[in-house]
Parts: sequence; structure tokens; C-alpha cells
Amino acid sequence: MRRLFIFFILCCLITASASLSADGSSASGQPLTLGEAFQLAWKENANLKLSRLQELIAEQERVRARSGFLPKIKADAFQQKYDMQRKYTFQGSQPFYFLNRNYWESNIVAEQTLFDFSATPSRYKKAVLGKEAARLDTETTRDDIFFLVAQMYFQVLRTEKLKIIAEQEVVQLSNHLKIAKDLYEFGIVTHNDVLQAEVALADARQKLIIAKNAIINTQSSLNKLLGLPIHNPLVLKEETGITVPGVNLEDATQLALQNRSDLKAADRRVQQGEKGITEARSGHFPRFYAAAGQYYQQNKFSLHDTQWYAILGLNWNIFSGFDTKAQVAQAQERLNQLIVQKNDLGEQVKLEVQNAYLGLKETAERIAVTKGAVKQGEENLRLNEERYKEQVGTATEVIDAQTLLTQTRVNYNNAVYDHQVQKAQMLRALGRINELPPQPGNPTQEPK
Repeated sequence: MRRLFIFFILCCLITASASLSADGSSASGQPLTLGEAFQLAWKENANLKLSRLQELIAEQERVRARSGFLPKIKADAFQQKYDMQRKYTFQGSQPFYFLNRNYWESNIVAEQTLFDFSATPSRYKKAVLGKEAARLDTETTRDDIFFLVAQMYFQVLRTEKLKIIAEQEVVQLSNHLKIAKDLYEFGIVTHNDVLQAEVALADARQKLIIAKNAIINTQSSLNKLLGLPIHNPLVLKEETGITVPGVNLEDATQLALQNRSDLKAADRRVQQGEKGITEARSGHFPRFYAAAGQYYQQNKFSLHDTQWYAILGLNWNIFSGFDTKAQVAQAQERLNQLIVQKNDLGEQVKLEVQNAYLGLKETAERIAVTKGAVKQGEENLRLNEERYKEQVGTATEVIDAQTLLTQTRVNYNNAVYDHQVQKAQMLRALGRINELPPQPGNPTQEPK
């Protein structure tokens, strides 16, 4: 019995460990990759869940529209009781009864629309297009969420790097403060050098506090996007193999116009609007139908209680007070709205591609410029520290060199992560954000 209890406890621990690992890779000590972050967002993000539910609603709308092609079967039954038995009388004859005072009656009928001037087919095609649009809307939501995840993923990595830079600044200024105090004790420098170093160190420590808080806030924001607990600790993998298509601006624009799911959804809605006009116009014409059924009435005065019947008929709303005409006009104006929205979206897509394209080139150039500046800043600080020790330089020059080095490091890291975000922005503009996580064997490409 004891062994069974121990085995049960071990199973629970293993299950709990597996669930923690599923919540976030950092729980098991393994860094979370960008691809894994995308998978978590796809499964757990609230907006994506809502979008997928909207797809299910659109599917049921299609099922409802399809019902117009199928027969409608209705049945009713009731018992009726009169205070006096009903009877007829004719001139010159005695009154006679024709219906029981208390009787049962039932009716069952099947009715099938034969032709309604494309009302039912248009309604069904509109629902099918609505389902396709809902699916494309989910893809659009996915792309938006994936871009936000990528943006926040790189922001977390950026803040972690900024924290390291702030720690480096604190260490270097602490060393400078120690040197200034030593020189002051030997009477080589004035107390002003010590004060300058203390003020600079306090400012660096304040930046470090801000950097630590920024990490917590950005991690919490990323957890929210991934559907994880807000305070879930994260360890992210540095993504260095992200690729983007090596195309020029014109080709990139054409790719976006072909691939963007929001443009495809807008096109489906325009087609929906066209079917809506056809459906509205059908109100000007009759609906032809066939029906058949069985009628039963409990009546001792009738020769047959049960009767079968068939109907071939039409329903025609000949005049509706111009309601049908107004419905057609409304459908046409809705179509015009959808066309304007689609055209405007196309221009917006072109603008997004251009911004992403130029941003990608700009950040690549910034990396090239700032990468060398970091080494120059480090050498500049080293020289100024040596000059200060030899008393051929001032404390102000050392602090200025430290400030310049810190700013250069910040500029370089900002350029690196801005470049990563711009890659995500470019793929989002092209409608291919799901290709952002590094693919094995793919060479890194930049726009031409």
C-alpha cells in the first residue's frame, strides 16, 4: 500500500512538471523560442479564440442558408370543443349538424420551394462567402497577434540587454568613484571629482532600476499575449536566423497584394454584397412552391376523416409600400461601401509595405554605423580613464566618455532589435508573418 502511495505521488509530480513545461519553456529551464511563442499564442490567445468561434458561427449561418434548398415539414394537432354543436340550415329545410361538438384535428404538410428567382441560391452563396471571410479574418487576427508577439518578444530581449548595459555602467562608474576617492585621499584631486562620480553613479543606478522594471513589464505583456499567467517567468532564446524575402519594393508590394488575408476577406465581402443585391431583387418576383400533406378531422358526419392533398402554387408580394425597392437600394449602397473599403485597404497595404521596406533598410544601416561606434566608445573610455589616472585628464572627461559609451551601446542594441522588429513588420506587411521564426537551412536575405 505504501509503495502504491509513493508511486501515485511520483506520477502527480511528473504530471505537474509537464504542465508547467507546457505553460512556458522557461519553467523547465529551456529558453522559449519565437516559434514556440507563436504556437502558444495560436492556442491560448483570447482574440484568436474569439475569431475561431466566429468561424463556427459563420458555418452555422451557412447551414441555415442551405436549409432553403430542403423541404419544410410542419405538423400541428389540437382538440377543439364548442359550447353547442355546429349545424347548417337551408331555406325550406330542417337544420342539420355537420361537425362534432368535441373533436380532434391534425395537419401535416411538406413544402418545397421550386423557384424563387435566385433568392435561396444567393442567400446560400452569401453565407459560403461569409464563412470564407470569417476564416480569412482569423488569419488576419493570427497575423496581427503574431506580429505583436514578435514585437514584444524582441522588446523583452531588448530590455534584458539594456539591463546588462545599465549594470556595466554601474560597475564602471563604481570603479571610477573608487579611483576618484583614492586620488582625493592622496590630495591629488579635489572633492568635486568625488561628488561628480557619486552623482553619475546614482544616475546609473536609477537607470538600472528602470531597466529591471521594464523587463518585468514587458515579460508580463508577452505572457498576456501568449495566454500565460502574467507573472510567469520567461527565458527567451536570442533569434539570429530570421530571414525576409530578398525582393525590391515593387515585387514586395505585389506579393502583399496577392497574399494578404485581410485583402482576400475584403474581396469575399464585396462578392457577398453582390449576392445581397440579387437576393434583395428577388423580392420583386413570386416564389413558386409545391406542397403535399395529410389532413385529419374527427367527424362522425363526414365520410372521410383523413384526406391527402397536393398544392402547386406561388406567393407574390405584389406591392410592399416600396420596401423591396428600398432593400435593393440598401444592398447597392452596402456594396459601394465594401468596394471603397477594399480599395482603401489596398492602398493601406502598399503604404505598410513601403514603411516596412524602408524601415528594414534604415535599421540595417544603423547597425553598421553603431557597431563600430561601440568599440570606439570603449577605447575612448579606456584612454580617458588612463589620462585621469595620470592627471592629464579630468573627471568630467571620464564621465562624459562613460555616458557616450553607454549611449552608443544603447543605440547599437536598439538598432539590432529595431531591425528584428522591422523584419517582422515586413513579413506582416507581406502576409507571411507565420514564416518569421528561423527556418533551418534558409540563408538570411535583405531587401534589394
